[in-house]
Amino acid sequence: MMVTTALGIGGGAEEQVMLLSLGLKARGNAVKIVSLLPLGRLWPELQDAGMEVVSLNMPRGVAHFPAIFKLAREIRAFRPDVVHSHMGHANLLTRAARIVRSFPVLINTMHLMTLEHQDGRSGKSMEVAHRFTDRLTDLTTVICTPAVEYYEQTKTVGRGRIKVVYNGVRTGRIQPNQELREKMRGELGLGNSFIWLAVGRMVLQKAYPVMFEAFKQLVAGEAPGEAPNVLLICGKGPLEEQLKAQVRELGIEHRVRFLGIRTDVPNLMNAADSFVMSSGVEGLPMVLLESSATGLPAVATTVGGNAEVVLDEKTGFLVPPGQPDALAKAMRRMASLPPAKRTAMGHLGREYVCRRFDMEPILDHWETLYSELIQAQAGEPGTLNRPVRRGV
Repeated sequence: MMVTTALGIGGGAEEQVMLLSLGLKARGNAVKIVSLLPLGRLWPELQDAGMEVVSLNMPRGVAHFPAIFKLAREIRAFRPDVVHSHMGHANLLTRAARIVRSFPVLINTMHLMTLEHQDGRSGKSMEVAHRFTDRLTDLTTVICTPAVEYYEQTKTVGRGRIKVVYNGVRTGRIQPNQELREKMRGELGLGNSFIWLAVGRMVLQKAYPVMFEAFKQLVAGEAPGEAPNVLLICGKGPLEEQLKAQVRELGIEHRVRFLGIRTDVPNLMNAADSFVMSSGVEGLPMVLLESSATGLPAVATTVGGNAEVVLDEKTGFLVPPGQPDALAKAMRRMASLPPAKRTAMGHLGREYVCRRFDMEPILDHWETLYSELIQAQAGEPGTLNRPVRRGV
């Protein structure tokens, strides 16, 4: 059973839940997805695969204790060997449900470097809650290496009780396509412009104001006759109107296009010339994996696991977060490269992502981990190097 705080198109963590669920089901596993919040617009693939998806319909931003018992009832009916939760609120709810209803194995996955709320509120209370309920889970996983040190240092997770399991991407389905590139650029009327693509929710962590300040500098520095820079933004969120106002104030509204939530992001990646990410907080962004899989070089900040996806000076350029001047300089470097050089960077980026983050080996890893934990709970010899707590 996959338990997620939210489920719907537009979130990287939600997309990974979808990919894991579909992959495990295709391998013959019985899979059910439970979302705490009401369901958003779902990927058609879930329906096509006959995936069982339910919502606890919890109100957003409100402690809702009846949801513990709702989840316990879902667990009792489905009788999963493994409950695998994703994101902070789902992690805590599954731990509480384990007190009410025993089940063999619980794995919690953190999808960000911190537990800070998307509106910028401190995540300290979430850290404390995770710390005091840590023993209710068998294992906590994170999606990038730097997160291990953070969660252990803050004592959110006990030392030795955390493991890195990377996000995966379907590299066979997401790949460079020149025909698609020409088609998409024609449909969007992009002409010979140099196209930057950014994808992500319009929340504080994504630091879009930094990107817009950098983009203004980039546009101001264009030489006569140079291909104009155009920035495409995919996503929505609570800061949307504020960000659109900033774009107008900076005088770059003729170069920035807000596309909203799109279901064809890989197609847009093919149409673009470079990906750009200004985030101040990340985990291991699905959009960065996907853009690399399409052979798109990137300019990104050195936060979370970004440096585990973008190889600085090889598949893109990395800059410190919160520094629009540094971001503008890196974007200028990327736009000024000969097309053949950018293409070579993109090819290397795709090769690297295919080798390290392809979805099938990631699924192998998860299935092995699930089996080891199940065997350990049953008292069978396993390969885990730590004791595993039995269900409550």
